[in-house]
Amino acid sequence: MSLVYDTHTLARVMDERIDTPSTFLLDLFFGTTQNFDTETIDFDLIKTGRKLAPFVHPDASAKPTNSGGYITKSFKPANVKLLEVVKPGRAMKRMAGERYSGDMSPVERMDAVMVDVLAAQERAVLYRLEWMAAQALRFGKVKVEGEDYPSQTVDYERDESLSVNLTGAARWGETGVKPLDSIETWAQAVQDKCGIAPGMVVLGGGAWKLARQDDDFRKVLDVRRQATGNVELGPIKPDDVTRARYVGAIGDFEFWVYQQSFEQAAGASERFIDDNNVIMGSPAIEGVRAFGAIQDVGSLVPQEIFRKVYDTENPSRRNAYSESAPLVVPSRVNASFCAKVK
Repeated sequence: MSLVYDTHTLARVMDERIDTPSTFLLDLFFGTTQNFDTETIDFDLIKTGRKLAPFVHPDASAKPTNSGGYITKSFKPANVKLLEVVKPGRAMKRMAGERYSGDMSPVERMDAVMVDVLAAQERAVLYRLEWMAAQALRFGKVKVEGEDYPSQTVDYERDESLSVNLTGAARWGETGVKPLDSIETWAQAVQDKCGIAPGMVVLGGGAWKLARQDDDFRKVLDVRRQATGNVELGPIKPDDVTRARYVGAIGDFEFWVYQQSFEQAAGASERFIDDNNVIMGSPAIEGVRAFGAIQDVGSLVPQEIFRKVYDTENPSRRNAYSESAPLVVPSRVNASFCAKVK
């Protein structure tokens, strides 16, 4: 096996040539990245204290108090490994978008093919991270399982009252049920647990349809797009993970509809959040994208994705390989909420 590019050259090429797609839930709630130089990821879960300062006599001694602090947990993440084997003949054929007469030499075409392959692998890693973010927001935990990796659940210990499943006559769309009343009640529940009210409301397509059918909700929804909103989305690209629509605001609440899907290993399509989910949160979640160290002699520095391109002989093949050890961490998990409304 021989490396085609050294690690530093490959990283520079990828930074210059790959246009990374946006990831809605990650960008909204998990904006910080932390790379570890160990296989194990240590993360802090913040427990905010909100006790009143006690009154005491001027001559009395102060008594020790507990400010809330944090809990530190450790987790050894499963690795994401992606390998694509490219045959030499692929460099002899015209690439998509190239003129029929061919503008590129086979060497140039092979380089371009490898960049495309590595870009696709990076998107796959981002989709996995977006999936993990969705799981953390929906359930307050992430179940990690895969081939040769025993199933493990990372429990962020969200308060049980912040995960709601409406049933029977309490479901949205039932007579007398007001979606805005539900949202305000849930926002208060979050504030009671963490001290900060959520301002972002992310709805699945079904939940949005039920909300907008309510006359009271529709009357107060301000659908004018504000340039000062917390999230500004540009044109959506075909491979963009964003696929979110800003649909309006009510008071301090911004409403977004998120219906992006991913493809399972078996080929079936599934949405990141359920059609009838309502997720609430704010920057107070302080979400982190954490990456453990990759156990490869070519990866001796902390990084999000380790990549290498190498050749094998007899038969001649060029291999594109990407590896990552990701975990998302909602540092203040009680600043998030999820309900299934139907």
